[in-house]
Amino acid sequence: MSKKHKILATLVVVGLGGALAGFGVFAAFSSSTSNPGNSFAAGSVAISDNDSGTALYNVSNQKPGQSTTRCIKVTYGGTLDADVKLYASAVGSGGQYVDLAITSGTGNSADCSDFVIDGSGTPAVYSGTLKNFADTYSAWGSGLADNPLTATKWASGNAVTYRFVVTQQDDNAAQGLSTGTHSFTWESRNQ
Repeated sequence: MSKKHKILATLVVVGLGGALAGFGVFAAFSSSTSNPGNSFAAGSVAISDNDSGTALYNVSNQKPGQSTTRCIKVTYGGTLDADVKLYASAVGSGGQYVDLAITSGTGNSADCSDFVIDGSGTPAVYSGTLKNFADTYSAWGSGLADNPLTATKWASGNAVTYRFVVTQQDDNAAQGLSTGTHSFTWESRNQ
């Protein structure tokens, strides 16, 4: 055998020995554990009303001292506890001559025929002019907070029916004025 073949044979033997030694290192004891079934889901915030997409009121030719009464039921359906605030869009100059009273209670009818004032002792939500309401409560940040009965939050399934009474003031300066179209918004945000 030549010197070259001996060196080559020696390298092959050393290489095979190293491979077998390396294989022996990976044949060790082992153990593991896991926690299967992990999941993550976000909560929800959802608020709705029973107005079927129609205006709460649409009054024309209102006489001095005449009132219009309408109800709307607001229901919270989110999975997270929430704060709910009521606010209005801007109203025209006629709004300063329209008195607005909002009372909370229960009921399902838009004409308030089944409305019952809530028993919390504080059913009056607002009393003043429509213009003052819209100017004071114009967005979430300045919105009027109201909770079901004496609760400090809205939880899934909570509902409040609001009775709105709008009355034309007996003031000659109100003649021919209008509030323009406006909206009331209930907005919920999780606590």
